[in-house]
Amino acid sequence: MEQGKATREDLDRWCEELIKEEFGASCNFDVDDAVGKLEKLGIVSRDSVGRYFCVGLKRANEIIGITTEELVMRAKQGTQGSSS
Repeated sequence: MEQGKATREDLDRWCEELIKEEFGASCNFDVDDAVGKLEKLGIVSRDSVGRYFCVGLKRANEIIGITTEELVMRAKQGTQGSSS
């Protein structure tokens, strides 16, 4: 496999292995749904032979923007800072 590029099968296997390692659970990860969403955002693309590749982490964060979790954390920090 070329550095930084993966087939659909590679991604599917890696995601399922990661979930197994991290959570001890087997699953059938829906890689098509996940990759489709990332493609729509412009984070993941395919090369001329169909292998997937992605933008860098900094660019991906710029594309995604602030997550709901980050907004909640900032709100909590704001309320903690205003109490005396």
